[in-house]
Amino acid sequence: PSGNLLDHPKDHRKAIPRFKHLAVVPLFPHLSRKGCLSHCRGGKNAFAPVPREGLRTLKGKPQGLRGLGEVRGLVGQHLELGIAENNLFLALAALGLTEPLYGHRLLPIGTLYDPFVARGLDALIYALYQDARFLLVGTPSGVTLSPEGGAHQSQTTPLIGIGLPNLASYEPAYVDELAIMMRASFARMLCKDGGASYLRLSTRQLEQPKREMTDSLEHDVLAGAYWLKPPGKNCDVVIAAMGALMPEATEAHNLLLEDCPDAGLLAVTSADQLHRNWLCAEQGREESHLKRLFSEVPNRAGLVTLCDAHPATLSWLGAALGRDIAPLGVEGFGQSADLPDIYRTLRLDSDAILDAAARVIWRLMN
Repeated sequence: PSGNLLDHPKDHRKAIPRFKHLAVVPLFPHLSRKGCLSHCRGGKNAFAPVPREGLRTLKGKPQGLRGLGEVRGLVGQHLELGIAENNLFLALAALGLTEPLYGHRLLPIGTLYDPFVARGLDALIYALYQDARFLLVGTPSGVTLSPEGGAHQSQTTPLIGIGLPNLASYEPAYVDELAIMMRASFARMLCKDGGASYLRLSTRQLEQPKREMTDSLEHDVLAGAYWLKPPGKNCDVVIAAMGALMPEATEAHNLLLEDCPDAGLLAVTSADQLHRNWLCAEQGREESHLKRLFSEVPNRAGLVTLCDAHPATLSWLGAALGRDIAPLGVEGFGQSADLPDIYRTLRLDSDAILDAAARVIWRLMN
């Protein structure tokens, strides 16, 4: 999400006010500025075994790595690892195990291009197996990273987030959702029965909603989904969208209201938490968040799901709710193009959503 939440080096403290006394250790394998999370460093200098001054500009002023300007040395609290994603996950594992090993908890935050999560997957799995506590941030992500071509576009990382134990995965669309997820992620690091967290983000700029973050809305955001536009009593179809594609889903929903005035728009914030809760509810260990959300939706109403990832990320919602579904997502490698063209090519735009909704309604009528 794009916004001012992390625009000031100290602003990350506002998202985690209870943890000011703990050591936040930011780690980047590369491209921290391009990922728009440089300020996650919180003003920390970079660590180096041998003290040295940062790079200099042509005018002789200290520039530092990525233009951030620092003097590196043993007191540095930020780690730059070069293009070495496997080393990032090894470092997250080590820093995330300091409490059981040394009696003091650190709060490591590892940031990398989301497409490169798979490069360090083996080390990530072993870190989670050891119950290491950390926050992993994958950004930018999906085909929304379109100017760089198909090799830099992640399609399967949400499925990795769903499939790995000891990892809570989230994909917000808006900054107020992100702030809640950050607080929950840091609290999860500190809980006895907690774990690691993964935020799949985008650098696409979205218009932010003006709303009050109530306790009920905060609960639903962390549970995995909430109604952005609640359905009416005669609802025929619900659009369920996640992450950076929320503008396309909102545009399609507004157009759909002309023919289906009771259609609903569901904002999915965590396919992982929804899926985990579905399995627990099926075993009778938890109440179903999905069934509570859809308790007033007519049984005949179908679903259109949309995400900047493989359609399997959300297509299981049809089985969980016992409803007809038309899943949309990324089924092939992307191309280098502007967003409207890439979304149209991959059938992720508002026209594709309306076509999918029409198919669902046609099947309902026949």
